[in-house]
Amino acid sequence: MNQEINKHVAQALVEMALFLEFSGDMIIDPDAAVQALEQLSSTLQMANVETKASLCLHFENIALEYQGDKAEFVRGMGEELGLIDE
Repeated sequence: MNQEINKHVAQALVEMALFLEFSGDMIIDPDAAVQALEQLSSTLQMANVETKASLCLHFENIALEYQGDKAEFVRGMGEELGLIDE
């Protein structure tokens, strides 16, 4: 996957993850939000190492567009989604 596509895919993933994480209970059921984030994580973990590394880099760059809790959340998405090999 080329860098330009990764950039747009990463932005879309961030937007979806932020919606799931920060929407109130009246917008989305908390259990459904957790389940969706877990499914997202499971799917992304199947990517190759280069794609995962690229997405993590994009998440860190995208985090600069946010402040506070949202910036922190986006910055940690690579780790939280299990994309960083230990």
